[in-house]
Formats: sequence, structure tokens, C-alpha cells
Amino acid sequence: MSKKRIKISAAYNDFIKTINGLRSFDSTNQLNFNKGLLSKKQIHILSESCFFSAFREYENFVRDIFLLYAQGKKTTSGSKVVSYLNPIDFFHAEKMMQSSMPFLDWNSPDTVIERSELYLKDGYPIKTPYTTNRSKLSDYKKLRNHIAHNSTTSLSAYKKILRVYFRTMPLKTPSVGEYLVLTARADRTKYHLLEFFDLIEDMADKLK
Repeated sequence: MSKKRIKISAAYNDFIKTINGLRSFDSTNQLNFNKGLLSKKQIHILSESCFFSAFREYENFVRDIFLLYAQGKKTTSGSKVVSYLNPIDFFHAEKMMQSSMPFLDWNSPDTVIERSELYLKDGYPIKTPYTTNRSKLSDYKKLRNHIAHNSTTSLSAYKKILRVYFRTMPLKTPSVGEYLVLTARADRTKYHLLEFFDLIEDMADKLK
């Protein structure tokens, strides 16, 4: 059974601790690659692993705080959150949301926005950060799906990201791991994986 959360702050602190660990792991991998201790293929695989692990942690964080907000828990700054649900506890809130669905999707920004509108007054505090970063989060979801599924459908979605980045489709399609270590356009001092870390940390800060 999934871990029961008591406080928003605990969920946030655990999330940041995990992401810091993944940042450190990635930094070590990059150092070893620059020293010639890792091949390109190895650094690409390790970068995919870091991304996928961070994405999963972020999903879990969003789930945890959403279920806490559904119980009417306040934000870490003390702001009141109005829930339209009246669950008995953490797991009851999840069961009420899940209803007849086989599972609750926490990786689709559109779904999370819709859920916030449905269960929280004005979608607060979930809706605004998600609406602001909807496009970026959708692209990261496409990367996550292609790592997970490597299907024709996921490849088609991934190629749309590549076309935007390269402005044309490269002759050889890079792996997601290879894309993650390419220099970001928004900040040339970073590569895509670091941009992702920055975004989910910023999202977590705004959602808490």
C-alpha cells in the first residue's frame, strides 16, 4: 500500500531530498563521462534513468499533496484550501477520486488541472502553476512515455519535440537520453535534464 502522508511539508521535503540525490548522481555521471570512464551510450542510459526516477517522484509528490488538499489541509504558508470532498482520511480521498476508474493519472497536466477544478475551489493551489507550465509538462510527459513504452505512438509524440528543438527532423533519431544531455535553448548553461530538475522543483515550491 502507498505511504500515507500527514503533512504537505513532509511530502515536499522528501521530494526535494530525492531530487537533490538525483542531481548529485547525474553530476557524478557527467564527471565520469568527461573523464572517459563512461561511454556516450552509458551516459545516455543513466540520464534516462535519472529523468524517469525524478518524473516518478514528482508524480508521487503531486498525488500526495493533492490528496492532502482534498482533506482540506492548508498550504505550508498557511493558506486555506477548500475541498469539495469530505473524505475520512488520505486513502478514502483517493478512493473517492478514483471511483470506477482503474487508476488515477498524475502525469497528464490536463488531467491534473481538470481534477483540481473538480475537487478544489478555484483549483487552488494546483491549477495556476499547472496552467502556467502546461506546455513544458506535456513535453516532459512525452519523454517519459517514450522511455516507458518505446512505441510507434510515443515515438511520434517524441519526434514533435525533436522537430521543435532541431527545427528539422535529424537523420538519426536521438534516444531520449541523448536529447536530455543536449544544451537547452532557454538557458545555454544547462542541458535538458537540468532544466527538468529545475521545473519540477519550482512546481513543487509553488504547489506546497
